[in-house]
Amino acid sequence: MAEASKYPFPGQVFTALSRLECEHSLEVLHYAAQAETSEDIKGVLELIQTHFPFSRLLGGLARLGSGGRFEGFANVVNVSYPDEWLRLYWQNSFFEVDPVFQKALKAPGTQLWKDTYRSATSKKEKEFIRTAEEFGLQSGITTGSADQACSIATFCSFAGESDLEAERYLPLMEYLGYHLHLALMRTEPRHTYALDRCVKKLSVRELTILNWMKNGKTNWEIAQILGVTERTIRFHVESIFSKLDVTSRSQAVATAIEHGLPNLHGLPSAV
Repeated sequence: MAEASKYPFPGQVFTALSRLECEHSLEVLHYAAQAETSEDIKGVLELIQTHFPFSRLLGGLARLGSGGRFEGFANVVNVSYPDEWLRLYWQNSFFEVDPVFQKALKAPGTQLWKDTYRSATSKKEKEFIRTAEEFGLQSGITTGSADQACSIATFCSFAGESDLEAERYLPLMEYLGYHLHLALMRTEPRHTYALDRCVKKLSVRELTILNWMKNGKTNWEIAQILGVTERTIRFHVESIFSKLDVTSRSQAVATAIEHGLPNLHGLPSAV
């Protein structure tokens, strides 16, 4: 069997799964192999959420500097992480104290959150864990890989409430994570930059509007989506321009792409 020894088929991954779960896994692999864009990857993650017991899913690319140092997000594909959590994570630089993310950068692989959380010792790490639990991020799996030649790391997180059977799905998520890593690498932006303080000043509503702008929506269309007036959207757009120090929508969108702003849901809520 040609080249079989390079990456042997991991039959043990599927022995603990039901027939239906095996079929679902093949479906996920089918679409992961074809994924070329962030939207494609979001569709694959949504498929995992449909077929397996994870209520919070997210994946993305991180830019690495010398020695594997984290320099910023190149792209973040959010399926169901709370928008407010992403804003807090972004603006409070939680990546500096998130033990799971830090371990993923230092030792790419697959980890159970509960095992990593047990090793958390600092006060800031423990505060971070408590805050995450308040957002329903109590139990989960994170899988990541690094491409040192491209100075890029990928990560995917599958999480849920405390009763999630994370251990049971660890081998499968590790296997699927490898294929998601390849898909994420195919979406790598040509140019990415480190996090900028001005970007982190944006509110959750401004991040949502900026993402809709990135998707080509007009002020009127965004107003219809969010259930507010066009005047309200114009007010927020002006605030975005001011915080990002730009003068046009195209410049604002370019900044969003450069800094890998998280994809928020854009669901209607009070403004």
